[in-house]
Order: sequence, then C-alpha cells, then structure tokens
Amino acid sequence: MKGKKFFVAGLIVVAMFMAGTTVVYASDQDICKKQIDFYIKIKMNDGLLPGDEFNPYDFKGVAEAAAAMLENEGQRTHSDKNHAAITKLVSGHLADIQKAASSAVEGSVESVGHSIRFLYLSCKACHKVYRTEMRLRP
Repeated sequence: MKGKKFFVAGLIVVAMFMAGTTVVYASDQDICKKQIDFYIKIKMNDGLLPGDEFNPYDFKGVAEAAAAMLENEGQRTHSDKNHAAITKLVSGHLADIQKAASSAVEGSVESVGHSIRFLYLSCKACHKVYRTEMRLRP
C-alpha cells in the first residue's frame, strides 16, 4: 500500500514539474489583443480625424508601433499554410508602414495610409473569414 502511495505521489510531482516547464506559445487571440493598441496608434495618424490639421503627423510613433507589431507577429505559430500566408501579408504591410514612417519624406503619410488599408483587409481576412471557418475566431 505504501508503494502505491509513493508511486502516485511521484506521478503528481512529475506532472507538476512538466506543467511548470512546458513552453507556452502565445495564442492568436493574445497576440491580436496586443496588436490593437498599436493599430489604433497608427490609425489615429491617418489625417482623417477632426483637428488633425493642427497636429503634426507622428512619424516616430507610427514607426515604433509598426516595429512592435512586427515583433508580435513573429511570435505567431502556424498550423497550416493559410495562416502562414495571412501572417506573411500582415508582416509585409507592417514592414511597408515602418519603412514609410521611418523615412518621413513627402508622400510618406499617403504610403502609410495605403498600407494600413491593406493591413486592415489582411487582419479582417483572418478574423472574419479564416477564423470563423475554423470556429476559432479570436
């Protein structure tokens, strides 16, 4: 009887050790929650809000937000080719936004605006179409 108790206690200790040392990848839902604040920061600089004519465009803030979003996108794990393709699209648009905002030359605002529209469509493809089909919509 004592042997069985030690065996069960040993199994519990091993299970607790394994649970404490497993590698946890961020889920898509967690990554998307992190991305929202950065997306809003970029979107707030699109020149369409009232009073923007008095506020200078925040090139540095947009470039930093795009860089942070790119870093977050790198944490995604892919279970299939469609998900990897959508992540590649999102990363490409974010890289375009970062490049345009970092250069801060004439036409950069329009370039960022163009890329953010396509970023929105890429995110929408994942959230509304792809994830809904998989019943895993974040």
